[in-house]
Amino acid sequence: MSIITLQGINKIYGEGDIAVHALKDVDLAFEEGVFYSIIGKSGSGKSTLLHILGALDQPTSGQMLLEGESVYDATADEQALLRRRRIGFVFQSFNLLPEHTVLENILLPSHLDGVEPEQAHLDEIVEVLEIGDKLRAFPDELSGGQAQRVAIARALITKPAILLADEPTGNLDEATGREVLRLLKEFQTRLGQTTVLVTHDMEIASMADTIIEIQDGYIKSVTDNR
Repeated sequence: MSIITLQGINKIYGEGDIAVHALKDVDLAFEEGVFYSIIGKSGSGKSTLLHILGALDQPTSGQMLLEGESVYDATADEQALLRRRRIGFVFQSFNLLPEHTVLENILLPSHLDGVEPEQAHLDEIVEVLEIGDKLRAFPDELSGGQAQRVAIARALITKPAILLADEPTGNLDEATGREVLRLLKEFQTRLGQTTVLVTHDMEIASMADTIIEIQDGYIKSVTDNR
């Protein structure tokens, strides 16, 4: 069953002679519980596609359905609630709040939603990601790999149905990057998530169930590795 369906998605930035057609007539379906990678050269439209999947940006034309319902029929507040409750984000730059501890960063989505996190789930995340001894630390006291683990924990705390990761290994050394990817795959299996990973690295992309290649805004190919 498809959890996300994109229909005729186009995204144009700017107007006239300076217009950039970032996405062109994109039709895609993302199934529940599948690990996807989106690969392509810099400027091919990878991050734009991910931002649309996360309802962080809206297309110039086209439609996105989440479990059969149009995302764009929802109000701005409803879309914000959707992002908090149904979608987790992991970014290359970590995006941790420097004035907050590791634990406070992890719990931020729950607090914004006004709900108490499930303690057993928090404990499991912290244990699997091996950051239990860092909960009182601040982001500037962490290594790059530790910071990315915290960012993953924050993305997972609400048990999102969809996890979107934009070059999550880009600022990490090869060994740490592979470990982060292993953790993403482990949680995808544990939680039955639909995970979408953007990368420029074909070796990393090949570890996904399905590889989507994008070129100049067009979907060039979709390869099922299952």
